Amino acid sequence: MASDVSSSPSDGLPAPVRAFGGAAVVVVLALVCASIFLSLGDALFRSVGIERGTALYTALRSASQFVGFGVAGAGYLTATDQWDLIHRGRPTRRDLGWTAAGFGVLLAFYLVISVGITALGIDSGQSVLEQQILDQPVLGLYYIPVTLLLVAPTEELVFRGAVQGLLRREYGVPFAVAGSSATFASIHFASFTGEGALVSLTVVLVLGAVLGVVYERSENLLVPVVAHGLYNVVQFAMTYAAAVGALG
Repeated sequence: MASDVSSSPSDGLPAPVRAFGGAAVVVVLALVCASIFLSLGDALFRSVGIERGTALYTALRSASQFVGFGVAGAGYLTATDQWDLIHRGRPTRRDLGWTAAGFGVLLAFYLVISVGITALGIDSGQSVLEQQILDQPVLGLYYIPVTLLLVAPTEELVFRGAVQGLLRREYGVPFAVAGSSATFASIHFASFTGEGALVSLTVVLVLGAVLGVVYERSENLLVPVVAHGLYNVVQFAMTYAAAVGALG
């Protein structure tokens, strides 16, 4: 594995400023860019006759948000000349193994938690995306390409790539995985409603940690991107199946 701590382009600053300051900047930038691209998307979709509230409008709006995420992540790394933070390379058989392992762990965890929450009668809150799909089932199908092409790549670039990379450089891998996972979970705060939302956020925290670990072990950002995308696809497919009554 590559060295956990490497040189920084801002060596004159204290380590907490380089790590936490940089992480805060990239996350805020991602949120701001997401908001800007949402507004631009709204105007564009209305101009071509896509009606607000339709499933297609909702899916495209989500896509525009994550275009903003990607622009922010790539823009930050380019502007600060810190692409060296990102573990990347041509995919190998080893990467395929870590991708399968990561996806397998995520899927097993999802199934165990789902069954456990139901069996114990625990309130896990309501997922906003899940409710959208239940209301408009075709959204579950629209969200599949959106998550594979935009959501997983851009979230992994920002959280595992930039945030985890900044924390890893100053404090090493364990702290970086914990810190990026906590940041990842906090960003999903608005994705859940109800009294049990904290339970769902805890699940997101663990899922983020799994992605962080397979990223560091594989040393290739493509691994958590694919594992994350496939995990989301399973969630959307299951919700779609429930919405159309295919699960009985």
